[in-house]
Amino acid sequence: MQLYIDSAKIDEIKKALALGYVHGITTNPTLLKSAEVWKEYKNLRSFYSKLLDMCDGEVFAQIPSQKPEKVLEEIESLDMSRLIIKIPSVSGGIEIARSLVDRGYSVCATAVYTPSQAIAWSSLGADYVAVYFNRMESNGMDAKGIVKTILNLLSKTRTKLLAASVKTTDQLDFLVSSGVEYITVGYDLLEKLIISENSQKDAKSFDDDMSKVMKAFSK
Repeated sequence: MQLYIDSAKIDEIKKALALGYVHGITTNPTLLKSAEVWKEYKNLRSFYSKLLDMCDGEVFAQIPSQKPEKVLEEIESLDMSRLIIKIPSVSGGIEIARSLVDRGYSVCATAVYTPSQAIAWSSLGADYVAVYFNRMESNGMDAKGIVKTILNLLSKTRTKLLAASVKTTDQLDFLVSSGVEYITVGYDLLEKLIISENSQKDAKSFDDDMSKVMKAFSK
């Protein structure tokens, strides 16, 4: 399984990568806006160059579904072997993706909500399709059923399912137990993954007992 930090905030990304179990970085325009990346970087090329330098895994960069040329010009001179281009699953996005796939770029279809969308993108040659799991549940959709269906549809293809918008450990547990191998989460959830109240109680008990053992040795 591979976990990705979903953020454009450098401090968060540094802390996430330092945890040791984060494979790469995913971003989108909303995250870029929240991080106000223009205050520290002169353009998108310099920002994504920084992210690629920060990790050895993939970095996901989203382009507009309409008039993407300017964004593409800024990022396509980077290491495209690890930079995955995200494109929203809309008609305009499909046309752009077809051109990018033909040129050898790695593509991730994002904002995928239905199995039929996943089929179309896989047939097109997309490397990933990203589903917004929490948004599906919030919108009253059968998120678990849709994920299982898409997983089954993609099982004999080269297209990978990327589960995004994962907000709770229960959602993460379901996705992992269902066989989803690529998951992106925010820093708050990443930080909680190895923490459990019971684990903390056990650790304190072990520490107390070790202290007693060390005192006994010193007598």
